[in-house]
Amino acid sequence: MLQHPAAVRAAFEEAARTFLATVRAIEVHQWALPSAVGAWTVRELTAHALRAFTTIELYASAEPVVDRPMADAAEYYRVALGDPAVHAGVAQRAKDAGAQLTDPVGESEATAERILALCASTDDDEPINTFAGQITFSEYLVTRTVELGVHTLDLQRATGQAQGLHAATSAIVLAMLCELADASRLILALTGRRDLSVGYNVLG
Repeated sequence: MLQHPAAVRAAFEEAARTFLATVRAIEVHQWALPSAVGAWTVRELTAHALRAFTTIELYASAEPVVDRPMADAAEYYRVALGDPAVHAGVAQRAKDAGAQLTDPVGESEATAERILALCASTDDDEPINTFAGQITFSEYLVTRTVELGVHTLDLQRATGQAQGLHAATSAIVLAMLCELADASRLILALTGRRDLSVGYNVLG
């Protein structure tokens, strides 16, 4: 994707702010509601969304698992999503993390504060060793912005909040999703010439 690092940082910071505002607005009785994402509850979805923060911390200090340098965020997604085990693992981790999330608002605030501080002290070109291969910090932050942005919209939708992201966040999320999509198919859909099929998903 190779977006300007300053734009990526701004997008992630705004995504964090919007996510926290969304979590703070969730009412007590809504944490157990279904989220419409898989079979997750709102609490489990929140726990999953927090991995957009915590994997930065995890991978920033990790040793290389595989010798696979990745050029950008798009390559990361193509490699990571090409592993069938990833999807099954994600579903179970969210349920396990949701069971441990006893103070969703407080834990979300503490996590965001800690990771934003880590981001501020990390160079754009710092190598990040993910399970899928090595990628620069700036490009990995693109993927975290996408995850955080998409799941914030999921939470807003599940809890009846107005849906929306900051323009800086939306720009990065849309650019990444468009890069992963079939360009011709997307152009035809966006210009009203052809509908996207039900369930069309570039992250599926």
